[in-house]
Amino acid sequence: MIENIKNTVRSELFIGSLILMILVNIGNIINYIFHFSMVKLLGPVDYGIFAVLTNIIYIFSVPALSIQTLVSKHTTKYNINKEYGKIKGILISLVREALIISLIIYFIFLGTAFLIYEKLGIPFLLLALTGIFLFEAFIYPIITGILQGMKKFNVWGGNYLILCLFKFLIAITLVILGFKLYGAVLGFLLGTLISFFLVFFFIKEITNSRVIKENINIFSKQSSLIFFIILIVVLMYSIDVILAKIFFEAEIAGKYAIASLIGKIILFGTSVIGSAMFPISSEKYEIGEKTRGVIKKTFFAVLLICFSALLILGIFPELLINILFGKGYLSITGILIYVGIGFSFLSFLNIFILYKISIGKIRFKHIIILAMFLIFQILIMSYFNSNLESFSIAFMVSTIIIFIASIVFIRR
Repeated sequence: MIENIKNTVRSELFIGSLILMILVNIGNIINYIFHFSMVKLLGPVDYGIFAVLTNIIYIFSVPALSIQTLVSKHTTKYNINKEYGKIKGILISLVREALIISLIIYFIFLGTAFLIYEKLGIPFLLLALTGIFLFEAFIYPIITGILQGMKKFNVWGGNYLILCLFKFLIAITLVILGFKLYGAVLGFLLGTLISFFLVFFFIKEITNSRVIKENINIFSKQSSLIFFIILIVVLMYSIDVILAKIFFEAEIAGKYAIASLIGKIILFGTSVIGSAMFPISSEKYEIGEKTRGVIKKTFFAVLLICFSALLILGIFPELLINILFGKGYLSITGILIYVGIGFSFLSFLNIFILYKISIGKIRFKHIIILAMFLIFQILIMSYFNSNLESFSIAFMVSTIIIFIASIVFIRR
């Protein structure tokens, strides 16, 4: 046990994770202050709507995650030999392609939003504004994928910190001025846009290089596999809030959204470790070194974070809720541990899938398997929806089963 800790601390994974984790978690603190402020300013009903909108943004971020993963993998390969012209070629060609694809998908989204906005109880114009995030979801990850592949963890983390800060300042200002939900969504959009342009000051070796054309498509066979498997994982950690909005009254759904927000702290906190792991395991695989030690150290670090978080949720749930949201939300203290356990197992699943992607071991059959698990999760949560407790337990049990089954069926 002690030897494992020593080896982890000395590793490149630990150093990269530490830099990224410090910067990203400062950003996450700002991000969660932002959400806590939205709870206070909007109230449970409007925050329930805002939670659905943010989960729609998470789903929109699926292309971001798959594009970032794709770009990171190719950047890692070219960065080994300092082939910056090829990285610039990837940047230019993918930005052009991303603009065209996001425009097409945005119009499709508008048509879908028109059909479902009444069912969700969300104004169509608000959904249309949220949909603009699609453009950023396709373009921004091209830059972050380059930073990840070059292992510029300090720049990547710093840029995320700036994104969170501007999102917070813009959104809070607009909400206080009376724009309410529209102001909160604009914070997301403008914060991401500002941070995107700032990145170019820190990749001069790429921007100053001569372009070498590279034919990498967003929806090539490889990237499509990455896209769909990440889509399923994102749906697994986003679907609970959307289902709660459908099954429960607005105020109850809003309170569950707060419990889910707390649970996602575990998921997003551990995802930083996965982000640092990815280029390291990918680079080792490219040069023929063993990668099993990387995933073991990553799982060990994730275990420590999840265990610590669950201790807090299990021992001090009332204190946590009272400090963050006030006495009016103490009714959700009983479900926090179930939600926390659920997101802990999703954290392990997320790390496992990222590792398989980094070493090129994702196959079409794995997508089919995970899709079946997602359907299982939706069915079990839809059946046990008589109250928040049974709904939360169903979420927890489904994620445990999904993680164990994924290890069994996707391991090889």
